[in-house]
Amino acid sequence: MESTPRIWVLLGWRRGDNNQLLALAEALGLPFETRTLSYRRSWALLLNLLPKRPHLLTRRARHSFEPPWPNLVIGIGRRSVAVSRWIRKRSGKHTKIVRLGNPRAENRLFDLVITTAQYPVAHDENVLVLPIALGRHGKPPKPTDAESKLLDSLPRPHLLAALGGPTRYWRLPEDRLVNYLKVLAQREKSTGGTLSVIGSPRTPASAFEAVRASGVACHVILDREVRYPILLADADENFVTADSVSMISEAVMTGNPVGLIPVELDSEGRQKLGIEGVSSSRRDIRKFWANLDRLGLAGTVDRPLCNPIEDPVRMAADAVKRLLSQRVP
Repeated sequence: MESTPRIWVLLGWRRGDNNQLLALAEALGLPFETRTLSYRRSWALLLNLLPKRPHLLTRRARHSFEPPWPNLVIGIGRRSVAVSRWIRKRSGKHTKIVRLGNPRAENRLFDLVITTAQYPVAHDENVLVLPIALGRHGKPPKPTDAESKLLDSLPRPHLLAALGGPTRYWRLPEDRLVNYLKVLAQREKSTGGTLSVIGSPRTPASAFEAVRASGVACHVILDREVRYPILLADADENFVTADSVSMISEAVMTGNPVGLIPVELDSEGRQKLGIEGVSSSRRDIRKFWANLDRLGLAGTVDRPLCNPIEDPVRMAADAVKRLLSQRVP
């Protein structure tokens, strides 16, 4: 690169999406600017009518886009595709577009697509399929004195069960969750360690009620009692409900053994995805699980696994740097 490229990162309202975008941008080691996208109520209609224009944005958001135009724009999600294409058009086609996740558009519209296995993205030359999701996988924060005191009081080994919650197509019946936790509690009993259970914003209160009512020998971590990144780094083995790609990815990046707590298809999932095989036209998390299994990155409740893995953020950043080094025709 002969000079420092101008980079725009298109942020939205989803915290998880923004974390992926910022993780990649920060890993480039180059200056970048953010543009926050806010959409009009009629965005879906405008996206279909004007797929190359920014009119689906609010007027205030549109006013943040003006020259000098960037050399690179990084975005995620279907709605920001139109904005990225409009930026490239206004730049005289000099702006390169990097897309994360599943843009639900043809790969030829982008210079680089960075995705993971669960999405129905064709494996073209401009597509990078990462083993796990991008995230800000840096060093965990330093525990507070209270957090250290609590963790030190719990006998090792520490087993951590992280619970997600219902998602489209998938559910985890509470009776099955309790049975899996009983298996982990039995392992904890045989080793003299501690099984801790923590939820997420998607975890229904009824799941914790079922765990408490079952009498499973575990330590339920209350909200803010110990921060999740600290629990994750502290655990000797991590067990994650299989509904969450981001939680699984965070667990894999610890380098410690990971086991998936199975989830099952709900009625819509059985209809849309099918009970056997995987869907080729829809987001299907079973493809992500299969890739983890192939790479030995995650096992089961009975047999957690770990294997060395290249940092996906570094893999993505290297691909973007190669793209930036190419001349625009």
